[in-house]
Amino acid sequence: MGVAGAGSEELLMNPVFLGWEEPVIGHTAKWLLANFEDLSEVRVVVRGSRAGRRLLEKLAVEADRQKRPLFLPKIATIARIVDELFTGPSGLLPAAPELTQKLAWMDALCRLPQEKKSKLFQTREGVGRNGQPALLLAQRLLTLRNELGGEEVSFAEVARVMSEKMPEAPEIEAERWELLEEVFGEVRNILRKAGWMDPAERRAVWAEKGTPQQVQVVLAGVVEIRPIFMKMLERLSRPPQVLVFAPESQRDGFDEMGRLRPEFWAKRKAGLESGQIHAVVRSADQAEKLAQMAKSWPGATLAVADEKAVAGIREALREEGMESHWAEGRKMREGRVASFLRAVADYVSRKPGEAPAWQSAALLMRHPDGMGVWIKASEVLDEYAERNVPEKMDPPSGSLAADWAKKLANRIGLEPTEESASGHAQKVSDMLVRIYGEMEVNLDLPSGRMMRDSLQKIRKVVAELVALKLPYLEKVRTADFLRMVLAEMEDEQVPEPARAGAVEMVGWLELAEEDSPSVAIASFHEGSVPKSVTADEFLPGHVRELLGVNDNQQRLARDAYALAVVLGTRAKKRGIVGMVVPSFNPAGDPVKPSRLLLAGLKGKELAARVLALTEKEEREKKPATVDRGGGFGDVAAGQEKIDRVSVTAFRDYLKSPRFFYFQSVLGLKAVEDEPGELSPAGFGSLIHRVVGAFGKDKKIRESVDEKEIFEFLKGELDRQTRERFGDQPKAAVGWQLELAEERLEAFARVQARERAEGWQIVVAEEEKGKEGRAEFELKDTKGRVLLVHGRPDRMDWNEKQKRWRVVDVKTSSEPKNPDRAHCEAGGTWCDLQMPLYRELAPKVLKEGVWDPEKCDLVYFHLPKDGEKAAVSKPMDGDLVQRALDKAKEVAADILDGKWKDIGELDPEQTSETFMALCGQAGIPREIAEEEVAE
Repeated sequence: MGVAGAGSEELLMNPVFLGWEEPVIGHTAKWLLANFEDLSEVRVVVRGSRAGRRLLEKLAVEADRQKRPLFLPKIATIARIVDELFTGPSGLLPAAPELTQKLAWMDALCRLPQEKKSKLFQTREGVGRNGQPALLLAQRLLTLRNELGGEEVSFAEVARVMSEKMPEAPEIEAERWELLEEVFGEVRNILRKAGWMDPAERRAVWAEKGTPQQVQVVLAGVVEIRPIFMKMLERLSRPPQVLVFAPESQRDGFDEMGRLRPEFWAKRKAGLESGQIHAVVRSADQAEKLAQMAKSWPGATLAVADEKAVAGIREALREEGMESHWAEGRKMREGRVASFLRAVADYVSRKPGEAPAWQSAALLMRHPDGMGVWIKASEVLDEYAERNVPEKMDPPSGSLAADWAKKLANRIGLEPTEESASGHAQKVSDMLVRIYGEMEVNLDLPSGRMMRDSLQKIRKVVAELVALKLPYLEKVRTADFLRMVLAEMEDEQVPEPARAGAVEMVGWLELAEEDSPSVAIASFHEGSVPKSVTADEFLPGHVRELLGVNDNQQRLARDAYALAVVLGTRAKKRGIVGMVVPSFNPAGDPVKPSRLLLAGLKGKELAARVLALTEKEEREKKPATVDRGGGFGDVAAGQEKIDRVSVTAFRDYLKSPRFFYFQSVLGLKAVEDEPGELSPAGFGSLIHRVVGAFGKDKKIRESVDEKEIFEFLKGELDRQTRERFGDQPKAAVGWQLELAEERLEAFARVQARERAEGWQIVVAEEEKGKEGRAEFELKDTKGRVLLVHGRPDRMDWNEKQKRWRVVDVKTSSEPKNPDRAHCEAGGTWCDLQMPLYRELAPKVLKEGVWDPEKCDLVYFHLPKDGEKAAVSKPMDGDLVQRALDKAKEVAADILDGKWKDIGELDPEQTSETFMALCGQAGIPREIAEEEVAE
């Protein structure tokens, strides 16, 4: 028998260092079998559920190899196992399930007076915010409570720390935490009346008064243990046995319980070799590089630090003829049932008796489980929308559109009512039976399993809601009930079945426990490795550091240790490790290489590493027509010609003449009914409309008062939001509006400064709408005329400088100056917008003394980081002239009807429909599958 001490008051730990000579999970299995004849009374704590499953497999294999009986231990994460190590004092209430806690928070927030509620999400003094959707706010506060509770830190303690250690912080910050303590007191009361207890408080009671069971606990590579769990472990009658996944030489990096010492790992040299680092430019380059690695390294495991990169990597693997297995599985939010339930929730997000919003009704009607299987429904919808541009689904009685709207309402069978959870549950269950009851689902397909598991999860959540006796559930709106169900099921994982020969893909932190000799790591950049928290509105990085709560140093240590295990177990020719470091993440935002790549380096070593990270591998150019998941090749261009285009169409032609043909010549557009929330393009358009309304108001646009400008913008944002989404927008919109407010706050600050410096708005895009668009004659290189139309966002005049400027508002995440936005460093043209706007300017202006030589072309940047908001430097004059020369060349090609070239489309910025038409995308695998047979 291995270590098994008798009850001692003070635990004396003797960590066992397993080393890196072999994979850590296999080594753990051997150690357990060598030290315990009977494992049934052993509790093995692992870092994650995947590690637990792998350990069970290794125990079975090793026991079979040794020809010995196997009595399996209980294996789980520490959060799951500690509650089984004690019996609590009599009369202790059970721990409230997460859904119960969330609803208790929602109930407590609903009881909170509005003036107090507004303090929970506070910005600088004098700046207000929209109220957060109750569901998301409750979820955020529950997550906050769980995090702090595990660290044994109360909201009141945070308030004390803020007051004592952060005197420079606004007084409102400490008040906010005191208010959170007050709200939590109400949550505690709600739970107690319903027969439940807060889990963290219950564990605190167990740690102090509980009776420990007579079992042996083994901590297998657990490097992070929260204080509440430490207290419970310290009260065990037998001290835990600690297994450290590292050699004895790394002892200084761990405490006696195997937890990491951050200061050690912050300074430790990673031990990387330059050949292990592969610097690339974009996500597509990264995906192709990983596919090459997987092809060259049979049996390799791919680890992905940024989950948003997974889809692109899997697509690249398919193109190379390789299937993949994503260990995390797919979230239910990606499935057909969840998308249907979201569409229904949006559809009923309205007042009783009010017609549904057009966007939500149209989306639901096109959904395959709405009316999407009837092609006629979409035809009627398109025809009605083209003629009426509706905001509501309220076509005149007797029309075809009205008939289909009625059929949709009957099929769904839900109305925007307020009633008990049990009342809603019955109606929602009836709807799901009506929609899915007679479908035959093919469970051999991922989509079939997704549908089955989603419906089972919904049934479970609905039953749980009905069983809960909480005041909040006595009267709930239909949309809120559906969104509660969605909140509980959307993040649930549907595992993928393992397939022979598939490339295994895991999360970054799971890689340390993998035993594949060859591994490649994707997205090895800051923000992913290590993850850092700086902008958390409750617990930003500096506050976490003061509280000692999962701060950035701890995250850095965790990732540095994980990298050490990955490299150490494959050192000395035991395996291969490759790290792919892109310059841009999947969202297109620039990212820096992970600091772990430079850790501990100095002098020449540091210089060599930096050089290696700057030498980007060029992406191999592929043929234009690529078969992606069952595509149908590119659609040939016709002979049609045009003699009138918009300013922005030049950008389309530069990136892809074929794309230009489909969009500008044939006038095709992807049908995208906004599902009650904002797409990235919709988000930018909303800000443009609000800023345009500011420019239209001749009084407010003269203001130099930042606060006055922002108050106008907030009011206009609220007006446009209500007009578009109604009084009950879906929860995600609330967060998007918070982001929009931040951009508009930055606009107010910069605009006030610009007006004070003499820049006066003379023309704004919204003043005359489409009717105010102007056009000019652009002569091509052959002297022919192409009509170019458009209207700049705005034009400013500075009386002091006697200069004009054409202004274009940009809301992209990272600012880019006009020169680089128009012409890349290598001389490739990607836009001609601003120089063409200058040519349009006198047509738009119509009055005033115009001189093109006294006109600047600038961007008004409103990026994600508000501190970077600014008016850019003017576009270079020589570049402007060269752009106009290029415009003449493009005009000649347009007039000649040169549409054949496909060019290079960015899949992250181009509709899948147009990607498919250009032969650069196909029908996604999940859609191509026959999901159901009716």
